[in-house]
Amino acid sequence: MNQLERVSLDLTEFEASTCEAKSRAGRKGGLTIVYSDNGKRLSLSMSILNHLSDLNFVQISYSDNLIAVANYLGEVNTKYAIKKNGNIYNAEIVRELIDRYKLDFSNRTSLTFPVFEVQETKNGEVIYIKMKPSME
Repeated sequence: MNQLERVSLDLTEFEASTCEAKSRAGRKGGLTIVYSDNGKRLSLSMSILNHLSDLNFVQISYSDNLIAVANYLGEVNTKYAIKKNGNIYNAEIVRELIDRYKLDFSNRTSLTFPVFEVQETKNGEVIYIKMKPSME
């Protein structure tokens, strides 16, 4: 590894940045789908994780416009392991979502979808993610 050369610089000769520090306004994301050469994964935001009683796994099911995410959706549903930072590393489910909802990653590596609704059920909370922008 190259050692950095230590020099004395005069910071009074530097100009301060004049850009405003702005936070990103708008809707907070719920589910991010990452599809890149470096990996394929789902990322669940804190707005989803806060509704789960068990942060070790989730089940996922689909409708035409929504994804349902919960700890328990039914015996036939696959359990997906939740790793660090709410990530689900599973290329197969990423491809399934891309195919089902006809998602376009031709000029991007990730897409984020908002939480649509949360519903209390006898088996815990179900978080619905809006996958189609035409829904009200």
